[in-house]
Amino acid sequence: MPRSPSKRVKEQNSKMEEKPAENRPKGDQTVMFMKDSLCASSDLQVIKLKHPRTGTPAVYVLDHNQTKIFEMISFDEGHRSWFIGSKVMSDGRLYLISPIDVTYLTLPYLITAEKNVPVDHLLEDTDYPDIKHLASLAKTRDFSHVADQKGSPDLGVWRYNEELTLNWLSSKVEKLSVLLQDKKIPTSAAQSFTFVRTASLEHTQEAYKALAHGIIADYLSEDLSKALHKHLKLPEITSKQKTSKGTENEPPSKKQKVEGPIEDYSKGKVEGEKNKMPQTAKAKALAKSAAGTKNIMAFFGKK
Repeated sequence: MPRSPSKRVKEQNSKMEEKPAENRPKGDQTVMFMKDSLCASSDLQVIKLKHPRTGTPAVYVLDHNQTKIFEMISFDEGHRSWFIGSKVMSDGRLYLISPIDVTYLTLPYLITAEKNVPVDHLLEDTDYPDIKHLASLAKTRDFSHVADQKGSPDLGVWRYNEELTLNWLSSKVEKLSVLLQDKKIPTSAAQSFTFVRTASLEHTQEAYKALAHGIIADYLSEDLSKALHKHLKLPEITSKQKTSKGTENEPPSKKQKVEGPIEDYSKGKVEGEKNKMPQTAKAKALAKSAAGTKNIMAFFGKK
């Protein structure tokens, strides 16, 4: 399934390990984009949680009030460096700090919950002790868009509801697809910066919806992503479609045209002479005038 509007390498910065201050070289810098409000505070807290799709460690950031959570995304295209002032920084990765809905981080625990317990008790994971910060955030949130409330509202007990979740995710996909289309984000199925393809409005909307689904699916488990794909009634991508498509933002590859002779003319007799096309009167006249002359290849034979 499509994953992004342009070809990119997106990875959660699970491999990012802070160097001890005494061992960190002077002038060691990182290129990072974040909101000014975050830059204004020195009380940011970096935590490590389980990624909702892959289940692997991922890095997140809490604001100084610990009321909002942001994901740290790393773009690494390899063999890239940054020029900062008069220095060259060998680490060419680009980091983005963007807000993330607590619901996406909580869903995996709601789905696998075996008991009806308060959400702050539900969010416990010995492999990720920083989850206590997520539990503190989730305790004050309303999850009625993905779960049914059990008992008193003060208890904060929720039970996962797949139908509610798919409806909520579908609305997310619809809004995102409209935004992508308004921004004219190129897709391999709808349009491209370098290739213009005529398509019906219905086909274009479907292409953007598939693209939006791919982006939302980055935060969903594989099973939930497939269920959402089916709920949206998106067409399945067949193996034939996969092989016919070129790389993203490129038109489908065309059958290569073979130019030049495909038979060996160094031999006196060419295969397929029996299937010759009928000669025209002009061709017959030329053949008659050439009668008695030697084949040109005779001059290159052994003496």
